[in-house]
Amino acid sequence: MQTIWQQYDNDLKENTRMNKEVLRHILVSKPQKRLTVERTKAVVNLILPLVLVGLVMLPNVEFRASFDFFGGALMFVTAFSVIYYWSVRYYLLIGKVDFSEPLTAIKKNAKSLEKYKIKLKRIGYILMAPGITGIFLMGRFPLFSKESIVPVSLFFLVMTASIYLTFRYSILEQFRKLNSEIAALEQLEK
Repeated sequence: MQTIWQQYDNDLKENTRMNKEVLRHILVSKPQKRLTVERTKAVVNLILPLVLVGLVMLPNVEFRASFDFFGGALMFVTAFSVIYYWSVRYYLLIGKVDFSEPLTAIKKNAKSLEKYKIKLKRIGYILMAPGITGIFLMGRFPLFSKESIVPVSLFFLVMTASIYLTFRYSILEQFRKLNSEIAALEQLEK
């Protein structure tokens, strides 16, 4: 009787171990999917600016030997280069996340991704105004005239709303979900 009891106990332990492994696999798949979506967004953020500059801006900008053109080009290229550099670094940081590592390392990587994405968005929003001003200067758009008050005001209104919504809801919600999924994995490990 004792041998049968021990056999059932061993079988139960093996079933529990297998169930935990299956549950762990299911729980790991959610953050992996979420990071796959983030990777895809990062790739789009790397390709889209180059396409827009190559197809929209370069054919439509007329070279002039004037202070406005060179000042605007300098402002745009500087803003574009800095934002693009940070986008490449964010993509490389996402690529370093490995779900075969211990949970503490995964959680640390998720936190560093969250902080980096917030920095990237802040830098992007800070440099957006000089970059767009540079585009306006290169295209001879009158910034300080009666005709430009409405478009410039709308631009700043939309930019302000975008900043608020991005930092208030979008970024924090994405990483809140990722952190809760990792916390579920930690609970399983305990």
